[in-house]
Amino acid sequence: MTENLSPDSLDDIADLRGVPHTAVEDFYGIFIGCVLIALGLYLLRMAGLITGGVAGIALMVSYFVPLSAGQLFAIINLPIFLAFWRMLGTAYILRTIVATIAIMVLVQVVAQQMMISIIAPPMASLVGGTVTGMGVLAVTRHATGVGGSAVIARWLSRLKGWNFGAICMSIDAMIVAVAFMVLGPDRGIWSLVAALSMNAVVLVWHRPDRYLADS
Repeated sequence: MTENLSPDSLDDIADLRGVPHTAVEDFYGIFIGCVLIALGLYLLRMAGLITGGVAGIALMVSYFVPLSAGQLFAIINLPIFLAFWRMLGTAYILRTIVATIAIMVLVQVVAQQMMISIIAPPMASLVGGTVTGMGVLAVTRHATGVGGSAVIARWLSRLKGWNFGAICMSIDAMIVAVAFMVLGPDRGIWSLVAALSMNAVVLVWHRPDRYLADS
């Protein structure tokens, strides 16, 4: 059948199949993504804001209990990973667990290696949210989740065919709504901006019809 197709058509078919990532590309992509997420969360923490997802929940709770955001991040995520283990497969869940632990550690490393005395909420929300979104995008493109909400979103995306970014944004909208009540309107508004900035990156650029490489 393919002998009657033009060279351009053959190229289109090859493109649709995607080009798998190498193991080195996966490692580097996930590592860079985790670093960006840790940096974004640190900026938000310094301004007293939250973002979406489990990271946002962990940040919000950390303002009121004697546990770090990293510890809460792991505590909240573990049951979700266990619940979705069979649905999403061992390889994906193991990568997600490793990425989650890496983020937990890197948040502490960033806090120790970077000193920020003043950061205005508008700057923290825009830069922190966008940097976090780029990290989520990098990790997700290498078949890895970033916390429990991303695992749930990936499952729903595969099950229903819904847009991954749109699912994440819906979950985050509920989390930010709680932030308005718990943190107050000022911090709630800038937390909303952070969540929108983060999810806009994923919504625009996490497009399986445009980016076809597989891990």
